[in-house]
Amino acid sequence: MTPSLPPRAYPRLRLNGVIRNSVDDFVVDEIALPQPQADGEHLYVSIEKRGMNTRAVAADLARHFDVPELDVSFAGMKDRHAVTRQWFSIRTPRDLSDGTAGEGWRVLAAHRAPRKLRRGDLAGNTFCIRIVAVRGDTETLQQRLALVARQGVPNYFGEQRFGHNGANIERARAWVCRRPRAPVNAFVRGLHLSTARALLFNAVLGLRVAEGTWRAVLDGEAVVDASPTGPLWGRGRPAATGAAAAAEARALEPHQPWLDPLEHLGLTQARRALVARPEGFRATLEADSLVLNFALPAGQFATAVLREFGDLCNAATGNTREAAEATRVTPRQELA
Repeated sequence: MTPSLPPRAYPRLRLNGVIRNSVDDFVVDEIALPQPQADGEHLYVSIEKRGMNTRAVAADLARHFDVPELDVSFAGMKDRHAVTRQWFSIRTPRDLSDGTAGEGWRVLAAHRAPRKLRRGDLAGNTFCIRIVAVRGDTETLQQRLALVARQGVPNYFGEQRFGHNGANIERARAWVCRRPRAPVNAFVRGLHLSTARALLFNAVLGLRVAEGTWRAVLDGEAVVDASPTGPLWGRGRPAATGAAAAAEARALEPHQPWLDPLEHLGLTQARRALVARPEGFRATLEADSLVLNFALPAGQFATAVLREFGDLCNAATGNTREAAEATRVTPRQELA
């Protein structure tokens, strides 16, 4: 199942470009939380990886240090088609040896700590993204850059949460919504649950975008850090009431088969901001390239920012649906 594309917040730009033309065009740096650097059973290593996913590096580290993969931890998954830098922890008495590295990754720094890294143990990520072969209306683009810097974008879960062509959604549906459930390991269980929650959250946010209220504080809104929020579904009474709760109910009506199972799978109701506000947002036009630099808190997606700048083809995976459906920009106009 390919999920329907959620609505954009701003009018569609007549602008085309290519992302991930090379791994060097998508650079991600993890913003680590402060960790005690002291003697301990866990070795922390900062890894730069190129064209590899996080779990593949974790498996390499487990083999290198001769430990079970369960003894290798990381704070968050990072893009495969990119250059990314992030921390891993390995429960091992061994220290780094000269030349510790693997195909596609290398060690940048290391220290000891008394506790392992846990999922979510990061403040956020910084991004440096180059969009190449940019064609379109430069004046409108400049206006959009300023608008995004000032107002932010809808805080959608990115398409990578749903897998290639949304395949994770059907897998999650088959496990979450049907009984009896097949036994799965902890990673697969977590993937199914996060996919389900993301699907429901995007449905709520998409309705708020369509109705023009994604930045508004409605009557009964559950506000976090001055931002309206949407539900991460689970057990417990939803925090929203009034008009905000009514909007959520309208959005979730088509997804009723997901709700009760998620309430009985050990999840607790939580909230997520509807607005993503890139920090330190900078944009540089270089001939026919656009370079974007910004930071996002943990759990927010750079692709949610990129989709507000036009129809971008992902060179790593082929044309996106949006790029394939886009009207070709004519006449060709170079960015200066």
